[in-house]
Amino acid sequence: MTTMDWNAANAYFANGVRRLVDHQIDSFEDFTRNKIPLIVQSTPPITVWHEQNEAIKKYKYEFRLSFENVTYTKPRLQEATGRVKPMLPAEARVRNFTYAAQMHADIRFVARTYKGEMYESFDEESRVFEGISMGKLPVMLGSSLCLLKDYPASLAEVGECPNDPLGYFVVHGSERTILCQEKVADNRIMLFQNKRSASKHLFSVEMKSLHESFTTPPKKLEIRLSSKFNGFGFPMMACVPRFREDIPVVVYFRALGVISDKEIANLVWGSPDDANVELLAASFRDAAELNIFTQADAVQYLTNHLQYGTNQTDKNAYVRYLLTTEYLPHVKFAGETTSPEILNARRIMLTASMVRRLLLTYLKKIPIDDRDAYPNKRVVTTGALLTHLFRQLFQKVCNDTRNEFVQEVNNDSWKKGEPRPMDILNINNIYKILKISSIEGKLKQALATGNFTVMGLGTSSSASMSNATKVGVSQVLARMSYSSTLSHLRRIQTPVEKSGKLLAPRKLHGTSWGFMCPVETPEGHSVGIVKTMSLLTCVTQHVPSHTILHFLETEKLEWVHTAKVYEGTSITVNGVLVAYTQNPHELVTALRAAKHSMRIHPHTSIAWFTLANTITIETDGGRVVRPVFRVGKTAPDSKVWNDWVTSCIEYIDASETETLRIALTEADVTTHTHYEVNPSLLIGHMAATIPLSDHNQSPRNTYQSAMGKQSMCVYATNFAKRLDKNAYVLCSITRPIVETRSMKMLGMHTMPFGMNAVVAIACYGGYNQEDSIIMNRSAVNRGLFRGLYYTMYKDEEHRNVTSGREEKFMKPQKHNTRKFKNTSYSAISENGIPIQNAILQENDVVIGKVVNLRHDTAGYAFRDASTTHKNDETCRVDGVWQDKNSDGYPFVKVRVVSERVPQIGDKFSSRHGQKGTVGMLLNEEDMPFTASGLRPDLIMNPHAVPSRMTIAQLMETIFGKICTQKGTLGDGTPYNHMKIQELRKQMVELGMHPYGNEILYNGQTGEMIEAEIFMGPTFYQRLKHMVIDKKHSRARGPIVSLTRQPCEGRSRDGGLRVGEMERDCLLSHGASMFTKERMMDVSDPFVTGICKTCGTLAVVNPEEGIYSCGSCGNQTNFVQKTIPYAMKLWMQELEAMHIVPRMILEA
Repeated sequence: MTTMDWNAANAYFANGVRRLVDHQIDSFEDFTRNKIPLIVQSTPPITVWHEQNEAIKKYKYEFRLSFENVTYTKPRLQEATGRVKPMLPAEARVRNFTYAAQMHADIRFVARTYKGEMYESFDEESRVFEGISMGKLPVMLGSSLCLLKDYPASLAEVGECPNDPLGYFVVHGSERTILCQEKVADNRIMLFQNKRSASKHLFSVEMKSLHESFTTPPKKLEIRLSSKFNGFGFPMMACVPRFREDIPVVVYFRALGVISDKEIANLVWGSPDDANVELLAASFRDAAELNIFTQADAVQYLTNHLQYGTNQTDKNAYVRYLLTTEYLPHVKFAGETTSPEILNARRIMLTASMVRRLLLTYLKKIPIDDRDAYPNKRVVTTGALLTHLFRQLFQKVCNDTRNEFVQEVNNDSWKKGEPRPMDILNINNIYKILKISSIEGKLKQALATGNFTVMGLGTSSSASMSNATKVGVSQVLARMSYSSTLSHLRRIQTPVEKSGKLLAPRKLHGTSWGFMCPVETPEGHSVGIVKTMSLLTCVTQHVPSHTILHFLETEKLEWVHTAKVYEGTSITVNGVLVAYTQNPHELVTALRAAKHSMRIHPHTSIAWFTLANTITIETDGGRVVRPVFRVGKTAPDSKVWNDWVTSCIEYIDASETETLRIALTEADVTTHTHYEVNPSLLIGHMAATIPLSDHNQSPRNTYQSAMGKQSMCVYATNFAKRLDKNAYVLCSITRPIVETRSMKMLGMHTMPFGMNAVVAIACYGGYNQEDSIIMNRSAVNRGLFRGLYYTMYKDEEHRNVTSGREEKFMKPQKHNTRKFKNTSYSAISENGIPIQNAILQENDVVIGKVVNLRHDTAGYAFRDASTTHKNDETCRVDGVWQDKNSDGYPFVKVRVVSERVPQIGDKFSSRHGQKGTVGMLLNEEDMPFTASGLRPDLIMNPHAVPSRMTIAQLMETIFGKICTQKGTLGDGTPYNHMKIQELRKQMVELGMHPYGNEILYNGQTGEMIEAEIFMGPTFYQRLKHMVIDKKHSRARGPIVSLTRQPCEGRSRDGGLRVGEMERDCLLSHGASMFTKERMMDVSDPFVTGICKTCGTLAVVNPEEGIYSCGSCGNQTNFVQKTIPYAMKLWMQELEAMHIVPRMILEA
């Protein structure tokens, strides 16, 4: 890196790792500060009419309820004693609370009483109920509603890890994060080809139109080029919501006010004399055959094709209303007071543009759009998902409230004597009328289960526009390692079936350069579907369009006021054609200058597509943007990031990237406009921890990105205060000798995920074959890779008043307890709580609990409901927590710890995807040694290097040797042009072998090994995969009741399955008796009667004297045979299908 690169990167990451979760926190801030108040205030008032005058068809009373002024109260906790105190996240985790803020809103109640003969005047009264509870809203840690934000005490003092990135929720005591979701961009014209031969259309152009206020779901307009020839060509049909079938597109033009064919052709092609006008003839013919020649004809035709069930009285007026609300509603910007004529002109121009692009695609003059290209994608962040969910829930609340309000108005108690309309609503019945509980409950449910029912998520298919439930949006935050936590918060998921065979969504698209990490993605069915953002990538929040419109008003533009042909370069703002310019270069220059000076938002996208003669300006949310240097600009002498943005940095998104020339480094600049901050920042944070990764084969970096998240480390500095279900902690962690610049910028060097070990690459005794490694037993005894495994048990006392069932923590006594466990109760005290530091063996009781028995015939007072220790390893009670949960029930949580010493079968890995399991632990005296007495900690096999081409590991070892001699840390930042020749030169200067080889002596014989051995310090990781967690055997145990075969899985004490490959091996060896033993005798043997007459299953019970064949009626001739129970089921299923299998018996 150059000094300028370093300073810019340091300024960007001034807040350390918190910068990586800005997209999570910023989107939640936007949700609470902007979106919730906008949704609440823009929702129409709940209006109820009462007492209709039949003569004049008017109502005497009108009542309105409206919501306004949304406020929040930071998370608080009310104890059983009534004391209210602030609730910190640490307490919410321990006591299984939801970390949530109270939402309040003012409710305005307006009552009008109409008077006069025609109810021409009215008396109005109003009242405002202030601070009415709207339920609780789960709070994201680190947001402005979180107590940790600007808290006077440090994070460590309130039980948090100072390095915790935050940006997640605590729901019922569990940490949850929302995965960002990819979707097709709204308000964007998309062209697709239908390649199915039997399809009704050849090409289609579509747009999902979403209004800027987010108060309504997206509305989809789709225009299709029919595959049916009508004598003049292929007509175009339009599909619009609320209309029950495809309608000729010319009908919509005429309904919008464009009457003549000439006008339509002029708008589409720019000139009625264009040679392509003939392509519209088929569509004109369709409209002519329907006798639609005027606007009234078109509106009437649309009225006749409304969806079934439409109960509007004036359907023509309703159609005109739909043409403003359902037909491209995004043409009206939020807060805009533009006339309906201008909005109609925008709709017409946009429809004409869609038709033109559709026909140009049919003529193969422009390509179809790529769904997987990042300019056509948006990332749905936490705030956007919650916004869509809250909008749906609030709409339901308004509907339910209206129903309750109608009942309250019809109660007529307010009309006794003198009518008092204001008495309908008071502080006593307002919570009965308001059904606000569903908001809190559904938000918690969505976060706790991960099931989001949100309209518009997914691909551009029509099914995605319905309220489909999306599963797995919210997930338990990964706490395996510090790196896994960061990765989980930066993850992006594509809504594609993981089991599908589509290749295109999985491939690394060229437009994702710099935005998505090209390295980090899971293996298997999720490959390419789950992605991670690059280090400098952030996600934009929605910025209202009026900031751009105000700026454009200062420029000399021809604004779109009527539907006509304009000359010049078109200007589109968030998918709306607003103006034309004759000086596009000057306009783009002025816009970028305003962007650089922050007069408009720095995340604004300004893309000038010269071939299409269009300037596209976008300020919508969900675009991925990243910073790049502007050529020719000088760096500021500042550590504040905004100073860099205003001087030499520019944020660009995927659309703008297509119009720029971006060099990789400053040295590569020729005619470029921008250059990258640094190539090593184009990857994700996991890949950035791999030293010299540009010298590795690509798959190795991908493997390490996955394994690095599984490494044992100190995942949080407050691990001793946490109660995670499973946690792995490495006792002795060391900072890597060779590290990357990104690790230091993110502070990850303070929480490393492994140890520096002396590694030799050699064959030694044959115990390190096939990815096995030999480990120094003495080094292990001294603490090498020694770890701790924490697990947590919890239980609570439940009470059911109806049934009288009561649970109680206590130590069960054998004489009065049913189902007393045949195990040790020595680790618990008389109150059922475990004793601190007590030793637990397998099946020992951890928490003692009993259930009272009210009417037990055997005289028992209790039933044992104790919790036992599941693992078969010895562990120690490390901590006990007792309190009351959110339901008021006493609970106890117990954390137990066991020591994990490396043993044969445990998995280790370097930072270059070189994984291996321990094949042998050798005593130190048996390990090879150098002349100075240095012995390796690990010996890996040399055959692991050539095929995997992990040259970076070899370079790390040599660089590590240089650093240990110099007493410094090495900078292994990738793409830093480190040459092996330079390392060799330094090795020679330090008096070492240029390639890092050593002369070793056999530790068992003392003889010199007749080969030079490559040896040096390498950073190794201990992974969570340990043999003690995977070893499993079984003699007898639980079986599946249906098949009577052993259960599956280690956790259920299941059997070991003989699969298809094992069966083939047994058959190839001809081991028939062994095969029979495995397949039947030790699996599901079943003795059954078989009819010797017909060979079918018979009912034979010698004890009861029952002998009968239901097939042939035989009563005497039977034989008993042992067959697998699964075979008996199979035969019965065949018989149910009238297929009779018969067994041929030996004579």
